[in-house]
Amino acid sequence: MSTEFRALKRYAVPQQFALLILAALTWYPFLFLLATSVKSPNQFFENYWWFTFPFDWPNYAQVWPKVSVAILNSAQYSLGTLVIVLILSLLGGYTFGRMKFPCKNAAFLCVVALLMIPGVLTLVPLFVEVKALKLLGTPWALILPFAGFEIVIGIYIMRLFFERLPGELFQAARIEGANEVQLLLFVALPLALPGLGTVAILDLLFTWNELLWPLITVGDATKMPVAVAALGFKGEHQVDYGALFAAYVSVSIPLMVIFVAVVRKFIKGIEGI
Repeated sequence: MSTEFRALKRYAVPQQFALLILAALTWYPFLFLLATSVKSPNQFFENYWWFTFPFDWPNYAQVWPKVSVAILNSAQYSLGTLVIVLILSLLGGYTFGRMKFPCKNAAFLCVVALLMIPGVLTLVPLFVEVKALKLLGTPWALILPFAGFEIVIGIYIMRLFFERLPGELFQAARIEGANEVQLLLFVALPLALPGLGTVAILDLLFTWNELLWPLITVGDATKMPVAVAALGFKGEHQVDYGALFAAYVSVSIPLMVIFVAVVRKFIKGIEGI
């Protein structure tokens, strides 16, 4: 056995042990969430840190009627936002990434500068604008502002993605007589799917978890998205932690399923940026 191999083996064990500790610290909050979601109030205070038997499955039956409506509401808001964001991010990213026009870099810096504006500073003027358009209480009061926030990061990601594509592909298509629309639809779009998958995941995470803006603009409790609906199980004087955490688990499942389905494209998109 060589000296280098012994040294590598000696350092590998502490590294693996450290990784196991980090993995445990990462996964324990999820296990705690699942464990608490199947506890009765007495079980929660008897054994706070881990699973308690028997499981109190009625927690899920208790929260499902309200959670199911909230999931449908969030699906409506998220899908509406996603369509707008993907289309405009594709067009904007292709424009800044592959086309040439005067002051392109200056215009792109103006777009990226919007990322430096804290969202809380836009709440009052955005609310006044939405109210003036008579959109309060409608799905558009959430869809349009959500799309406005997410388009900026979407254009930024797609520009970086398009800039890394081989220019020879576009030159060859132009020689064959393709115009810009054909280049976008038949050359750029198929290659941009991993980047669009990344934008889609980030958009869904934002819209699904947003809490403050729906509280301001949606007055009807039956139209609330999942983030607000989950808080409804927290009483004013007493908290049923089992039901509350069961609601958290229920509203997280659709997003987890979607992420597992597109995680490969998400990773490819991150690698391509």
